[in-house]
Amino acid sequence: MFGRAYQSIVGIIFLTSGWSMAQMQIEKRPCHGWENCYFLSNGKIEMLATSDVGPRIVHLGLAREKNLFRVFEDQTGRTGGDQWRIYGGHRLWHSPEDRMRTYEPDNAPVAAEVLPDGILLRQSVEPRTGIEKSVEIRLAADAPSARVIHRLRNRGTW
Repeated sequence: MFGRAYQSIVGIIFLTSGWSMAQMQIEKRPCHGWENCYFLSNGKIEMLATSDVGPRIVHLGLAREKNLFRVFEDQTGRTGGDQWRIYGGHRLWHSPEDRMRTYEPDNAPVAAEVLPDGILLRQSVEPRTGIEKSVEIRLAADAPSARVIHRLRNRGTW
C-alpha cells in the first residue's frame, strides 16, 4: 500500500428548520453551468456538489432556501486549464499553506459514487504532490444536518 491516508471530519453541519422529515433525495442535475452536479436533500437541508471540477461543494442551505456558500458567477461552468480558479463553494486543500500545494488546479472532473445517504467525490492524484483528495458528504435521515469527511491519501513515492 502506498503512503498514509489522513482523514478529517471537519465538522457536522447543523441548521435549524421547522419542516418535517422527507425522504432522502439524491439526483444528478446541471447547476451553475456545470452539467454533472449532485443534488442531495433530506427535506430539511440541501447540498449540491459538482463532479465537473473539484471536489467542490457549491451549495449548502435549508431546503428551498438560499445558498450559504458564495459561488463566483464569472467562473461557474468553467473546466480545464492549468490556472487555479476560486470557483467558490467549499473545497479541500492541504496545509500548511504553500503556493504549489494549496493552489493546485482542481479543474478536471472527479469520480462520483452515489451512496445511500450521500455522495463520495474523489479527485485523481495531483501530479505535483502525489496526493489524492476525496470528500464524502452524508446527510442525516431525520435532521437538518450533514457530515462532511475529508480524506488526503499520499499516492506518491515518498
